[in-house]
Amino acid sequence: MHLVDFFTWLNNLPFSVTLRQDEWPFPIIESFHILGLGLSVGIIMWVDLRLIGVSLRRQPVSQVVSQLEPWAIVGFGVMIASGFLLFIAEPLKCYLTVAFRFKVVMLILAASNIRYFHTNVYSNVSEWDDAEEIPWQAKMVGCFSMILWFGIIIAGRWTAYL
Repeated sequence: MHLVDFFTWLNNLPFSVTLRQDEWPFPIIESFHILGLGLSVGIIMWVDLRLIGVSLRRQPVSQVVSQLEPWAIVGFGVMIASGFLLFIAEPLKCYLTVAFRFKVVMLILAASNIRYFHTNVYSNVSEWDDAEEIPWQAKMVGCFSMILWFGIIIAGRWTAYL
């Protein structure tokens, strides 16, 4: 069985067809996806801007992360759950759209960036939390995160309209 056969089978499941063809499911799911995206990425941007030293400079990084990260996780959960349903609604379209493949790769890279931040950078935040100069690794994580999330949003919109 080839991958295209699997995605064709998935595309023809009654649940997939219902999500795609009924009047209300797809727009409702997409609305939740956009709301989750706005909450998650909007908050992530504040953390990233703090990491690169552009905003919230008077706030310790640990305070910014501890206050904002739980909300970003909630938004991310909504975004992932609704994104999965959007994928199930149009699996063949997603599989055949190059923009969707770029989006998936960037999501994996964004997850890796978050893991790197928490294991290698944030683990020693107590050493630089109140420092005037933020370590280059933290700045790199913030910049890379912003680039990836903008790319994910663009690829998501291209997937919807291609």
